[in-house]
Amino acid sequence: MSKEILKYTDTPTNYVDVDGIRYAYRMLGKHADIPLVCLQHFTGTLDNWDPTIINGLAQDRRVVTIDNAGVGNSGGTTPDNVNDMSKIAVSIIKALDIKQCDVLGYSLGGFIAQTIALTNPELFRKIILVGTAPQGTKALQSFPQLVQKAFQQKGIEVYLYIFATKTEKSRALVTATFLRLQERKNDRDKETGMPAIQAQVKALTRWGTDPVTVKLSDIRQPVMIVQGSNDEMMDTDSSLTLFKQIPNALLFFYPDSAHGSFFQYPALFVREASEFLTNFK
Repeated sequence: MSKEILKYTDTPTNYVDVDGIRYAYRMLGKHADIPLVCLQHFTGTLDNWDPTIINGLAQDRRVVTIDNAGVGNSGGTTPDNVNDMSKIAVSIIKALDIKQCDVLGYSLGGFIAQTIALTNPELFRKIILVGTAPQGTKALQSFPQLVQKAFQQKGIEVYLYIFATKTEKSRALVTATFLRLQERKNDRDKETGMPAIQAQVKALTRWGTDPVTVKLSDIRQPVMIVQGSNDEMMDTDSSLTLFKQIPNALLFFYPDSAHGSFFQYPALFVREASEFLTNFK
């Protein structure tokens, strides 16, 4: 009888030391040659991954979620640029003795994934990019203003402002995700503090304003791109740029969704992502 796979809400937080700094991570799922490493969104910690998605992906593979420097329970100082965030992510992955992996990069995590795909191409076999954008996306130039408006909201409305559209259906589905994120009661991550938030705001803004250094046409791995129909933060149409310039890419648009597209359709995303990771070449 096969051993039941541990659920994400019950998966313990572990730590790995890199150059004297402790980084938090969680690992669950079946042992396999190629694990899936998950890189998180702006302000996101280990507890901001939808457990329905992580549990689904872990049915067929080892899934690893990590906190970058200064985020959640990880030590260190959060960089204000994607390049340094990428170097830290690589160091964490290698410290976990992972020689090659698949990667799920969400939002800011997608910037990091794009960068690593070029600086350390041997590390990634396949890439999933969700709610992210290429360098130079003009929408990111107004990112600080969007964040300010979001933080002016109250309670769950902060979350809904970023991740849902204005429709009742979208708000209900993203509210359900928000409630799933509260299911874990013990061993939770610290919420992201203001120094890390400020550094990440700079990094996101710079991704839209600094000279373009990530040449998408040089990304050779198979790439699955997932985007919402109305992602104001990243500009939905910027996903077309990713799709057109990355040589071996698939593009999925999810209806009536904003920055939390795959949160609204977790079962659909798990099916499509699992098919991509298992069979697409």
